[in-house]
Amino acid sequence: MDAHVFLALCRALTPRLTGAWLDKIQEPAPGVTSFALALPHVPHAGTTPSGASRKAWLVLRAGRKDPFLFLARDKPSAPPSPSAPVMRLRKYAAGRRILSLVPDFTGRRLWLLLSGEAPAGLAARAESDGPAVLWLLLDLREGPSLRLLGEDDQPRPEVLRWPEPAALEEACRNWRDWPVITPALRRVLPLMEPPDQAALLEDLRLGGGDVFLYRPVDDAGKPCAADVEPACLFGAWPLPPGRKPASWPGWRETAGEDVLALAEQAGKLLVLARVGRDAAGLAAVPLLRQERKTARLLDKMRDEEARLRDMCARRQDAEALRANLWRWAADARFPFVEVEEYAPDGSARTRRIDIDPRRSVREEMEALFHAARRGKRGLEHVARRRAELEETLDRLERERRAVLAGGAPRSDPKTSGVVLAEQADRLPRNVQLFISSDGFALLRGRDARGNGAARRMAAPHDIWLHADGGPGSHVIIRRAYAGQEVPERTLDEAGGLAACKSWLRDAARARILYAEVRHIKPLRGAAPGTVRMDKIWLSREVPVRPELETLLAPAPAATERESLERVHTT
Repeated sequence: MDAHVFLALCRALTPRLTGAWLDKIQEPAPGVTSFALALPHVPHAGTTPSGASRKAWLVLRAGRKDPFLFLARDKPSAPPSPSAPVMRLRKYAAGRRILSLVPDFTGRRLWLLLSGEAPAGLAARAESDGPAVLWLLLDLREGPSLRLLGEDDQPRPEVLRWPEPAALEEACRNWRDWPVITPALRRVLPLMEPPDQAALLEDLRLGGGDVFLYRPVDDAGKPCAADVEPACLFGAWPLPPGRKPASWPGWRETAGEDVLALAEQAGKLLVLARVGRDAAGLAAVPLLRQERKTARLLDKMRDEEARLRDMCARRQDAEALRANLWRWAADARFPFVEVEEYAPDGSARTRRIDIDPRRSVREEMEALFHAARRGKRGLEHVARRRAELEETLDRLERERRAVLAGGAPRSDPKTSGVVLAEQADRLPRNVQLFISSDGFALLRGRDARGNGAARRMAAPHDIWLHADGGPGSHVIIRRAYAGQEVPERTLDEAGGLAACKSWLRDAARARILYAEVRHIKPLRGAAPGTVRMDKIWLSREVPVRPELETLLAPAPAATERESLERVHTT
């Protein structure tokens, strides 16, 4: 995030966050921190289908590469166990009010003055002896931290020096003396004409201008998958012609003065979608380890099976010796013997059989028969064990792919539908897979236990559906990240799938309840699949269309191209 767009964001955040209360602090991923806020007013807190909300989440991804800050209207998913730094932030900052905000342009930092007295644990380690106040520092490079500052150390609004248009070229050469000439600005100014350079500099100085969001699109103008790097570009000036990233076939521009809304769109792509992919990978690591261990055991079983088959094959040597025992004395010993073997067509060939020097020919024959019997018994045991390992390996692979496909958000609904379509046979048997016309993956339980399995595969921000007023199957709409918009067509199709397997299956229209998975709780001691809905996200009446079960079912043997064409069909 360039310092200029960071400053524009801080200016927009100041009236929104002044007077807000800090609630829970979470860590969705390493380096990513979210601050739950109770805003003092409704603007930009967002409205949900069930009414207005004053909740918002300030999300910070810190680091030397691609740091970002944005205000989200939907709660980001987070693991239950926070790190020690986040626990420290919770201890001293949660439950306090934000009194004021002071942006630091040069350092790309945002100071938040918190209400209340200085905590005793921090006051004992304060650098100054006089009265001090508590500040929450959001540093795009180092991350969040708490600072107890005295009166003389309080952050002050920064006064920026701007070069005159005539001195702009000199300022670009001596950019260390001009903090406003940021690295991103130095790269774009040489691509502009002098009048455009002066106009851009004036817009940045005055503030309040448009910000620009660019997303990659394919040749048909459709958005590319979010795993295309970079997922988007967000800046305080237009992207010069011909300067798109090499990985982009093309781009789509969205410009406007609402920096908070555009920063939220960029943050979902740059931060939340990546957090979801990382979470899916981490969740699949234990299963991948077990899968590799089982695969190694299976390889050993195959080697053992080959050894036992070789033992069984020795029976042919034993039978050949038995057929020719009349030729040798009972205690005859030879290093090897040669016998004649006759094929079914009557042709003969000479067969050489090596004899153990410690045995006679008769003893060698008995030893070969004994080894063949042991090999046969061992093959029966190894075959059972190999079948068990193959079943375990298949189960682990199915569970791992289910975690990647359904237990954590995918990069993009257009691609997640295709991936799930190719893996439909690897999902739990009591969970059905469908793909909406907009490319969203839909999971439906076949029975009560399947309802629970589908819910366990879902991420907290996924959408859960159920027919209102009676029994029915649970349906999950997979979302790539918290707050991703679900088209009305997908909502209707998912609702229709829920109605087709409910007490309303014979009705023309059905009332469907929608909720985020994080608000669905299983009832302890109740029958499988019984849940409690703590908060309704949406209540919607949809048409009951039994043909959806056929239209939206993925073809098991479809190729990737056929699946993509199916997903993109409108």
